[in-house]
Order: sequence, then C-alpha cells, then structure tokens
Amino acid sequence: MAAREGVMKSSKFGNLLTSLYPIVDPGGSDSAAFDNVLELLVVNGVVTLPEAVMMMIPEAWQNQPGMDPHKRAFYEWASCLMEAWDGPALFTFSDGRYIGASLDRNGLRPCRVYILEGDIMVCASEVGTLNIAPETVVSKGRLQPGKMLLVDTVEGRVVDDEELKMNVSRRRPYGRWVEDYRITLKAIKESVMQSGRFRPRAVDEASILYDTRMIAFGFNLEHLNMVVKPMVKVFIK
Repeated sequence: MAAREGVMKSSKFGNLLTSLYPIVDPGGSDSAAFDNVLELLVVNGVVTLPEAVMMMIPEAWQNQPGMDPHKRAFYEWASCLMEAWDGPALFTFSDGRYIGASLDRNGLRPCRVYILEGDIMVCASEVGTLNIAPETVVSKGRLQPGKMLLVDTVEGRVVDDEELKMNVSRRRPYGRWVEDYRITLKAIKESVMQSGRFRPRAVDEASILYDTRMIAFGFNLEHLNMVVKPMVKVFIK
C-alpha cells in the first residue's frame, strides 16, 4: 500500500488524497492494516462494502474450472489491483447497512453461525460462546473457506453467498477489462522476440549472497525463488 501511494488517484478526494497518507498506520496490527485499506476502498465511493471485501478476500478461483466465468473474471480483475489477504483469518465487518463475515480461502479459522427466532444471528469462532436455548434455533451451520456471510438490514434478510457474488460480478464488464488491458509475460515475450530487440545477457561474477544490488532494490532469496524465478521460466521455455 505504501508503494501504491505514489500512483494513487481519486476523483472524490482530488488533491486532498495525500492527506490520507499513510493509508496503513505503521504502528497498527495486521487487523488494523486490513481495516485501513477496506475503509479507503469503501469511503472512496466506487465499490460497496461487499464488493471491497470480495476484492480483498477472494475465493480460491485460479484452479476452479467449474466457477462461473463472470465470477472468475471479477476475481481475476481484482487480483490485478489488490493482492489477496490470506490468513488464517476470519473477518467481520459492518457499515451500518451491511453486517457480515468472511473467511479467507484457506479456511483455517472456524466460524459458526446460528440464526435464532426473533431475527437474531450469532456468529462466533466456537460453538457455546453464548448459552442458547435449542428450541429457539432456526438454523445453524459454519462459514466455508472463501465464502461470505452477509445480512442486509435494509432488505431485512441474509443474502445468499452465490446470489451476492453473481450480482456483483455481473455489474461491470470485468472479463472485457481483463482481456483488453492486462499485459502478460507471454505477450511481452512475443513482442520482444518479434521486434528483434532481444539480447541475451551474460552472467557476471557477482554472488547473490554478496550482491549489493539485492539490498539496493530490496530483494532477498525468497523474492528470487518465489517471484523472479517463475517469471524467468516463462521466457526460457
């Protein structure tokens, strides 16, 4: 988020946008950092609270061939703008109208849900948090990985996860945006090869362990193995 501050724009805040920096409070916890970013997305007025949560906490979509193409396109578009927040984490949120909870796609945090008579919902990480008379229970269950529990207080109902996400994913042409504006490594490789500008680089004698350029550009061995190496493999195939 600190890197994004250099290129961030907002028609709502205009020149006052810099007064919001730093977006993430450097002294806050992981949960506070999440809250800072979620608040920014919502108060900017472009996306609703459920949309912002979907952007920040996506389902496992990349290896799901049966997923609806509209929903896949939304997550693919969102992945170009925002890295996924993976836990293990259970997120709860509210903006006055919507009240909800969402599990990250790993689903390693439990979330139990009880709906009681009198339009009462209990959501907690464990069963037994409150003493509940069994005869008052209308339904009960658990939140699944990547799913969202959402109550719309204006409509007075619990919004189905699939209904919510299908409505959001069909609201804008996310698939066309991804197709028209995304630049892939494969496309870059083809462009460079066709242009005739490709020149092989000779490997110098500098050791990775003692290369000062690693420090200058903020790289470590994990970055090389997890980020740079997969990118290089695309070019040498």
